[in-house]
Amino acid sequence: MKKRLVILFCAAGLGALPALSQTQPGSWELSAAGNFGSISTSTEYTVAGQTNSQDGEAQSYLGLDLRVGWFALEGLSIEPEIYILAIEQEPPTFNLGANLAYTFTIPSSPVKPYITAGYGIGNGIPIMQRLMGRTSDKLDIPVLRVGGGVKLFLSKQVALKLEYRYERYSYETSATYSFYPYTYSYTAKEVWNHHTVLFGISVFLPGAQE
Repeated sequence: MKKRLVILFCAAGLGALPALSQTQPGSWELSAAGNFGSISTSTEYTVAGQTNSQDGEAQSYLGLDLRVGWFALEGLSIEPEIYILAIEQEPPTFNLGANLAYTFTIPSSPVKPYITAGYGIGNGIPIMQRLMGRTSDKLDIPVLRVGGGVKLFLSKQVALKLEYRYERYSYETSATYSFYPYTYSYTAKEVWNHHTVLFGISVFLPGAQE
């Protein structure tokens, strides 16, 4: 029994070794992560000493994070990214971004740690690890992001990903109100510091020279 376990572990390690070539210049990495669920609200209010409650209608949502990585140098990849959120009966929300990532190689190991940093712009601000509907009708909400994680290779072409991200969103609004004979201007800037964990999968494709 022990011999069989040793053989299995060795085979798994040897099977992961070819994956080390997948971060060579010219190679591609296609990544996807997602989340879905349902949102509902309940409100309780008191008027003139009487307490009432109201339940909101539940809404389903689906979020997808899609990335395409191209390795310009050994371990260094350029990763365009799009995050899309579809909420039932609401217009879609999305964020477009570009990231740089570096994947480290651990000899004879199917695990590869990596770090990433990037910039994006979109029309929504995240709450509870998802973009909760549109905040703007324009692409005017920037985000700066940094993070890191690990890739666990299941085969030469497929790896599971676990990633932590810190993202900083900022959004500025302004309005003018007129109450004769006065005019008031209002400006506000919101900054959202967002921490999240992503689970996903990557598929690696060799470059044309391989």
